[in-house]
Amino acid sequence: MSNLIIEIVQNHDRPESRKFGEREVYQQKGYMHNGGAFPQEIKLTFESLPECLTVGKFELLPCSYKAGKYGDLEIDRFNMQFQKIDENQLKKVV
Repeated sequence: MSNLIIEIVQNHDRPESRKFGEREVYQQKGYMHNGGAFPQEIKLTFESLPECLTVGKFELLPCSYKAGKYGDLEIDRFNMQFQKIDENQLKKVV
């Protein structure tokens, strides 16, 4: 099975705080490798600063996906789970 790869890039990894009334979240810029010629820039939202990702490549694990209200595929943004990819292993595959 092939998982979605998200990359957090050096010097573009700093989360930004956003307030919605009493609630504070952290948004972080990442790049989604989805099979195209170039990665696509995305925003990731986290409930706390320690949840934000470090520089590197991560797999979005299958438990992060869910069926939506009408049965469509969605990413469960409140339950995103990532696993850091060992760059040495990635080079062997590519």
